[in-house]
Amino acid sequence: MSNSSLPFTASLDLGTVRDRVVEVSVSPAPAERAKIAHWLGIEGLDSLKAVIQMSHSNADEYAYRGHFEADVVQACVITLAPVPAHLSGEIRRKFKVVERPSTRRRKLAIEPSAAVPAIIDLAAADEDSPELLDQPVLDLAAPLLEELSLALDPYPKAPGAAFEAPPEPLAPADNPFAVLEKLKSVSPARHPSAKSPARPPGRRQPGKKEG
Repeated sequence: MSNSSLPFTASLDLGTVRDRVVEVSVSPAPAERAKIAHWLGIEGLDSLKAVIQMSHSNADEYAYRGHFEADVVQACVITLAPVPAHLSGEIRRKFKVVERPSTRRRKLAIEPSAAVPAIIDLAAADEDSPELLDQPVLDLAAPLLEELSLALDPYPKAPGAAFEAPPEPLAPADNPFAVLEKLKSVSPARHPSAKSPARPPGRRQPGKKEG
């Protein structure tokens, strides 16, 4: 998740996290919640509060523990009616600071090393391995927004909303095209050929014999 694309950030200087646990409360303002809702693709984000604890576990490694509560509004997948929901979740992350090599060392190196990304994708690392940071500054909002997006209902439904299946297609016998084909296949009835009407037999005149 690239921090540059996030709608809300909350930076923490890890230099302040030494032998004690640092607790930070995160609560975006209404305008920031509107941006987060747009980023999440939902109708609204009525509230979002999180309590995050940072601790220094060992050399250059830090533990991120947090809990969040959120009230979201999503659109029903059937009727598009608003569907409010209350979400909550836990956040667990590990981070390790890996400082970039100095300019002098880079010049002396035979081949320049690849730049260390700000945060390595979780899919590319083990669950227990820490995410790498190239400087001792952490955006506390990045893991929070990631967990919030995963907690959303992928198929929100309004109460009473039900999907209506489309009507079944007509049976072959009832299909008008099938009926038409059937009529075409039937041979037409034979009708007598039209002829000029037969002349009625003449009446015999009295006193004449037929030859």
